[in-house]
Amino acid sequence: MSVLTEIVRNILVIIIMASFLELLLPEGAIRPFVRFAIGLFVLIAVLNPVLGYFFDDSNFQITWWDYQMEAVEEESLLRRGQEINQNIMNHNQSLLKEKLEGQINAVVLLVPGVETVETEAFISGGGIEKLSFRISEEQADIGEDEPGVWLGESGDEQLKEQIEKKVRAVVINMYGLREEQIEISFEGGK
Repeated sequence: MSVLTEIVRNILVIIIMASFLELLLPEGAIRPFVRFAIGLFVLIAVLNPVLGYFFDDSNFQITWWDYQMEAVEEESLLRRGQEINQNIMNHNQSLLKEKLEGQINAVVLLVPGVETVETEAFISGGGIEKLSFRISEEQADIGEDEPGVWLGESGDEQLKEQIEKKVRAVVINMYGLREEQIEISFEGGK
């Protein structure tokens, strides 16, 4: 009979507290979660005395929320968490590098005279440390009346200088880099 009395008393206390809590809660999406939690408390209030009645020799205390971890286990768990975090950061860093190189390639390809470009970005601490470009020039014949291009005795070198100057200006303006952070080479050597 004492078990039944304990169950009824616990359920009455939970119902009174739940009613008061529901009066305080605004209408919305949180109410179903609160009702679910209250249902769990009612279930615990019923099961704990019943299990204690049937199993007198065992002490059923619900203390899972008070879990204590051993120091060795905690250290191992923290170390594993740091490894996972480092793997995620490395993956994000390589993905960022790949996307940044693709974006810079697309921008440099818009410079007149550039046929193909290969970019290598050196990133450290979340910022661009250095950019290295390998550019191949367009092989199209450029006539004398072509605007913006002057071909004289050293026309090939002047074209390379113009392309390099434009690429540097575009990259410096878009990414806020300094001259010494940009390295440009042309296929065939320069």
